[in-house]
Amino acid sequence: MGIFSTIEQFGRKFTQPINLALGMFDGVHLGHQQVLAASRDHAREINGKSVAFTFPFHPASFLRPESAPLLLMNAQQKARMLHSYGVDHVILRDFDHEFAEIAAPDFGVFIKEKIPSVQGLSVGENFRFGKGREGDSSFLQKVGEKMGMYVQVAESKNLDADAVSSSRIREALMTGEIGSVNRMLGRNYRIYGTVFPGKKMGRSIGFPTMNLNWQPEAHPAYGVYAGHVKNLITGSVLPAVANYGMRPTVEKTAPLPKFEIHAMADLDECEWGYESEVEMDLKSFIRPEKKFDSLDELKDQIKIDRTKAAELLRSF
Repeated sequence: MGIFSTIEQFGRKFTQPINLALGMFDGVHLGHQQVLAASRDHAREINGKSVAFTFPFHPASFLRPESAPLLLMNAQQKARMLHSYGVDHVILRDFDHEFAEIAAPDFGVFIKEKIPSVQGLSVGENFRFGKGREGDSSFLQKVGEKMGMYVQVAESKNLDADAVSSSRIREALMTGEIGSVNRMLGRNYRIYGTVFPGKKMGRSIGFPTMNLNWQPEAHPAYGVYAGHVKNLITGSVLPAVANYGMRPTVEKTAPLPKFEIHAMADLDECEWGYESEVEMDLKSFIRPEKKFDSLDELKDQIKIDRTKAAELLRSF
């Protein structure tokens, strides 16, 4: 997979037929996956490549930064996820003044000039483009028809009678509805991070934890989760219970929330040591974060959480 920071850079490098999937793709949810499938299918038909054209930051962060949405994933995570759904290459172009000023009728010309080999575009039905978001998916089909470009519009994916969207996922995530999040993503919500040294508080009460260096924009509700943790170097996978939050029982003034993972198995210190790269799938929300009056109370609750996590994970 190639990742390109400008559309010009990509256009100079590739001359084979291209289908361009257009969108923000934050979260790469079920609706986005339909756009990507359309792009892949057309790319195969034209014996070409499927390419996602997106932005590392939300356009709103440039146009109205005071109300820009919090992102579900950073640019590198998004590129990796897009590739996992069959995209051959990703263009991560900054949304800037030049791009914001492209009028909707000129958008097709802009794309064709930058990537002469593009033969098709794939978008979602709610896709908007052009200065002031004046163009929609129907208008893009008309523009494409005039220029000899095939434009496919993927229908929105509905779940519980409403369209799946990045904003719906953010709301569900930040209220602890991890089951709904996973259904809308079509996979488990996943956390990536590097293990770093902590205060060894968990080890002192009999529940050693891995502390992850993880500070997302849109984050899960503070609380305890059940899931599976994977060592990305060795491939080992273990059932786990994790806490995300400010740790009010042991931290008086924590500057940032922490993500702590307690693997429900004996850890090999060499295999799961500091600086290990790990990922954890969140499969179930157990309870909100709570301040306990003593470490003994916290210890008793962790035992309960561990038992509950084991019960929940048996159903997955």
